[in-house]
Amino acid sequence: MNRSIRITALSLCLFSFGISTSEAFLGDMLKKGKEKQVINAEELTNQESNAASLLSKADSQRAAGKQRQARDTYKSIVNSYPRTDAAAEAQFQYAKILQGEGDGRKAFEEFEDLIANFRNTKNFNEAVKAQFEIAESLRNSKKKGFLGLGAPIQPSQLVEMFEQISEVAPYTDYAPKSLLNVGHVHSSQGEENLAIMAYRNVADNYRGTDFATEAQYQIFQLRGVKAEESNSPVEDRAQVEAGIDFMNQNPQDQRTQEIQQNLKEIELREMEKQYNIGMHYEKSAKPESARVYYREVVKNPSTPWAAKAQERLNVLDRVPTTETVEKKAGFFGPNPLKKDKVEMRTSDDAVIPLPTSES
Repeated sequence: MNRSIRITALSLCLFSFGISTSEAFLGDMLKKGKEKQVINAEELTNQESNAASLLSKADSQRAAGKQRQARDTYKSIVNSYPRTDAAAEAQFQYAKILQGEGDGRKAFEEFEDLIANFRNTKNFNEAVKAQFEIAESLRNSKKKGFLGLGAPIQPSQLVEMFEQISEVAPYTDYAPKSLLNVGHVHSSQGEENLAIMAYRNVADNYRGTDFATEAQYQIFQLRGVKAEESNSPVEDRAQVEAGIDFMNQNPQDQRTQEIQQNLKEIELREMEKQYNIGMHYEKSAKPESARVYYREVVKNPSTPWAAKAQERLNVLDRVPTTETVEKKAGFFGPNPLKKDKVEMRTSDDAVIPLPTSES
């Protein structure tokens, strides 16, 4: 495609949006010219003086309760004198007024511009704090809307806001706080895997802090949600491991006793699942596969399911078998509570069926 054809095609494209070719190119040239414009020392001094005068005027307007006039004056400083010291202060005050007026999302964007364009602003910490407060307010808003329509913000946009805060201020407390909120948002949407990833990010990168402790606890809870929704004992083992990690790293935390009690309940739930799967295989005329599950249950005699599993094994022992069941013991991975020395299962798939000679 030659140059004339490219220009014609671009003209048609711009025309379809109601923009003439000359206006588009002129606007682009002016923008580039503004970016490349070099201001000499004398001109910069004049701009600093003019901007400072306007900033004083805007401050007076704000003090007099003329918020709208002050807001417009602050914005004019940013637009007309973007390279001055007064522009950074004006940008901050402009965003603060928007926040005070209840326009949180617009204010968040203006604080974002402040951080991006005035990296050395004295108001950096205050701007990040304001962004977190805005995002947190939107997260806790009771207005949800039908199917999300009419809600103050969509969950995906909320996640972006918190992730942005964590990226621009990674060495402040607002970073782990924001990442925890990313996990909370995903969790509220039923996205357990994404939530666990967010919490894991906090636990790994902010070790030794209260934020990491909270993240580990949330992982334990979400592992429980996944385990209760699944028929696979693998999910139960994952929750047990999460609980043990929490207790080992936070022995003084008051929630440790709660988790210890939960581990007993998890073991019961896991053994019930394995017993039921064994029954499924037994009823399906696959005694060898059934034996594998019953053997796993019997290895945990403290549960009432162990006696039931042993009864089934006694019945199955009278059925001829062509394969040694013990070879498959530990198929679901080592029990973290028992410290079995067997290989972990590498798949999170449902437990049906086992690869036996029966299938």
